[in-house]
Amino acid sequence: MSRKDDPKILIIEDDTDLVEAMKLMLRNRGYNISTAYDPEEGWKKLSNEKPDLIILDVMFGSKGEAKGFDFAQKIRYQKEFSTIPVLMLTAINSIKPAFGFSPETDGEFLPVDAFIDKPVNSEELFRKVEELLRRKSSTWKEWPEKTD
Repeated sequence: MSRKDDPKILIIEDDTDLVEAMKLMLRNRGYNISTAYDPEEGWKKLSNEKPDLIILDVMFGSKGEAKGFDFAQKIRYQKEFSTIPVLMLTAINSIKPAFGFSPETDGEFLPVDAFIDKPVNSEELFRKVEELLRRKSSTWKEWPEKTD
């Protein structure tokens, strides 16, 4: 059971089954979880809840719009949110392995701190969440000025 002072994680993902699974896994580890099913709802929750970490999907809706890209960039332009680490969920690395999203190679246009492939592996999720929460700040907090 999570407590008020436990780390807050905002999950922004439109796959309700995946959201419920991650919410259950992370709550069992003591995290406070908030959810949004599209970036617009996520932005409202971000403003109200000030999470310690955001887990963000890349693609939203039946048309597969890459709204996660826009959200990741928008958050970096807002100084009050720019330090929040972002863990991005993607199926593209499984579908097109040669593409291979990486914060090291894609940070200039996609300023997120880590990627996790779908389907989500629970141990990898826990490891990356813990690592990003330990950092307490995004590598990309000064984006777009910082490009390394």
